Amino acid sequence: MHRTQSLDYGIVIEGEIELHLDSGEVQTLKRGDIAVQRGTMHAWKNASSSEWARMVFVLQASKPIKLSNQVLGEDLGHAKNLIPDSGNS
Repeated sequence: MHRTQSLDYGIVIEGEIELHLDSGEVQTLKRGDIAVQRGTMHAWKNASSSEWARMVFVLQASKPIKLSNQVLGEDLGHAKNLIPDSGNS
């Protein structure tokens, strides 16, 4: 899982893609669906093991999010070893 500081728009252009949130919620997005996020811990997964899936993203720069006077920065998952090896090495 990761979190970006930007305002993110994701549009599914082919296939089905699962949006996994840190709350445990999973949303399946289909062609034409749009996800809008800001500051959420999330991960993406192709819902199919045999079909391609594609998304287009537009990321809009935005001011940092503050919670209890602390800046909620980006978390790309590396620090907690949350990014699995791609197996492409």
